[in-house]
Amino acid sequence: MRGRPQAPTCIAGPCLPLFANNSKTWFAIGRRLRLNNNVVAQSELRIMRSSLLLLFPILRIYGVTAFSPANQMNIRSPSTQFFASEDNVQLDRRSFAKKSIASITTVTSASVALITNSQSALADDEGVIIDPSVDFPKITNKVYLDVKFGKYKTKRMVIGLFGDIMPKATENFLTLCSNGDVSYAGTTFYRVISDMTIQGGAIGSSSGKSSASAILQPDNYSIKHTKAGLVSAVRNKDGSIDSRFFIQTNDDAGWADDRYAAFGIVLEEEGTSGMDLVKKISKVDVKAPQNNPKDPVMIVGCGVLEV
Repeated sequence: MRGRPQAPTCIAGPCLPLFANNSKTWFAIGRRLRLNNNVVAQSELRIMRSSLLLLFPILRIYGVTAFSPANQMNIRSPSTQFFASEDNVQLDRRSFAKKSIASITTVTSASVALITNSQSALADDEGVIIDPSVDFPKITNKVYLDVKFGKYKTKRMVIGLFGDIMPKATENFLTLCSNGDVSYAGTTFYRVISDMTIQGGAIGSSSGKSSASAILQPDNYSIKHTKAGLVSAVRNKDGSIDSRFFIQTNDDAGWADDRYAAFGIVLEEEGTSGMDLVKKISKVDVKAPQNNPKDPVMIVGCGVLEV
């Protein structure tokens, strides 16, 4: 049939030209892959993207560009002319090897960068799931909270933040840990639900019903609550978040999925208390009906650490 040639199609819709060696192109292909209208699992997307990238040098070397729209209009690419020359020119093996190595090196570098940054790109897609118990997110920043309560001396809690996946929530938490005019220093863990969560960070409110901090919208709800120590933003009635946060004490907190945005996790580091401190806070005596600790659990200091 004559007329304007059409690009080949696949399950992802119209394919992009096969000779494209741009990482954004492969991101686009991966994002558009759908099976039965469901988002492909993150691990499967990574495998497909990596496979496509590693296949590229072979496709390029053996002239697959012949199937591009340009070649359907009888416009020959340099590689097609090289391999399909009417004069049957002898292949220069040395030139072939150099081009092959250069292509593979470029694609390998792109593959490494693609896998490293895949979580942040995937998190932008609606419906993508990140399970930290299986695929732990990259920690981009670290902060600390110094906590004092009961008979215990001041103990330090270090929190790692997922800045690539949750940039707005991470920036907000970093700012509040930087000891500026508005910070977590002097606030409390105002609610404790045993074997479930500890909640804190209500600036200017001992009850935890409000906060005097900035209000923003959560980045996404991609990270599932499948690991003890995950730090998530407390949600307002309109879905916005502020300075308040909670730390889950058990691995299974499925009740928080798709409702609360996880953006960090309590780390186990030398010289710090980690989850042991979280567990101790979760066992303090509380007052009904709001489960407020009978004795204050104070955040006496905070700050930012180097990663």
